[in-house]
Amino acid sequence: MTSKPGRNDSCPCGSGLKYKHCCLKKKRAENNSATANTQNPVSGLPNTGMSYPENFNEYIIQHAAEFEAFKKSFLEKGLDIDALMDKLWSRDKLKKMSTNDIIVKLGSMNINFDIDQFKKQVEGYVCACDLAEDHYYDDIVLVNNLDEDFVWLAIVELWSRIMPDCLNKEMIDDMMQEGYVCLEKRIVDEAMEKWDNAWNMIKDIVPSDITSVEVADEFIPMMQCIFNWCQDFEMELYNAGLGNSAYFTKRIQFSHDLCQTFPDSDNSIIHNMLRAEAESYASLGDITTADRLFKELIERFPYNVWGYIGWGDMYAFKLGVPEDSDKAREIYNRALLECDCEIDVVEERLASLEKDIRNCNEIT
Repeated sequence: MTSKPGRNDSCPCGSGLKYKHCCLKKKRAENNSATANTQNPVSGLPNTGMSYPENFNEYIIQHAAEFEAFKKSFLEKGLDIDALMDKLWSRDKLKKMSTNDIIVKLGSMNINFDIDQFKKQVEGYVCACDLAEDHYYDDIVLVNNLDEDFVWLAIVELWSRIMPDCLNKEMIDDMMQEGYVCLEKRIVDEAMEKWDNAWNMIKDIVPSDITSVEVADEFIPMMQCIFNWCQDFEMELYNAGLGNSAYFTKRIQFSHDLCQTFPDSDNSIIHNMLRAEAESYASLGDITTADRLFKELIERFPYNVWGYIGWGDMYAFKLGVPEDSDKAREIYNRALLECDCEIDVVEERLASLEKDIRNCNEIT
């Protein structure tokens, strides 16, 4: 007797795909088609070809222009995308349901959800969607052809309620997106708190043998990748520090922590974080430490012009230190000697510096 292939095994048909993405998927479609012939499916819904992200409301906010164009294309075909959206399951809809109602709904789809069993399953996963795919789609029976998304949405929501202390990547993604929403509303303190929580969650969930941001992104792929988000966090900590210097201290801690946690990350990230650390010490008035860190930065990255620019700007624009035009000029000129790329920025800095000196002399 041939044993049944596992969901993540190679499909026995020889397609090269995983079983769950090949014959199991076809088998599920056939079963659902047979069920649909005897029940009342939702009709009149177009095949959009879209892959709906987990945080769809946030996705719409971030891609408003594209979504409006998408809606317009539907209207031109006589279809109402808003009516379709009302029929789709979403995280917000499930958050309004009780735990019992979610479990009952799963039961109506031939899914016997057991809380004790679920707690054991969670221990082997860092992604609720993967858990749903591996354990809750095998024998699913769909009455409504939109209910397939309900399953993974239910597992995401039930995980957050039943096992809130067992972190998953959806929790991190939620925390990141909530931070972006707070920034749009200019609730800076809350945004920074959420992002600090997201960073601590990332450190908790990513294994210690992962030493780069890029590999961490592969381990927990999210709507907002860590690669981009960590640089947004560093930048927003700077902006917040302009109003509250405590955030410069937080920026130092985060930048240093990221370099320690993911030391093998792309040089662009490492350079940005080391520069941010040096800049923040300067903003706090610690010139000695800032000078030392900038010197170490350009020794490590001698051909990256932005280390020199950051150091020179510290003196040219009095970023936490007394103005020193001679020191700034010296640093900018070093950049012209060492670097080949983006030297136009350095030249602009030098021109601006000389203009400021002339204006100052004219006044005096």
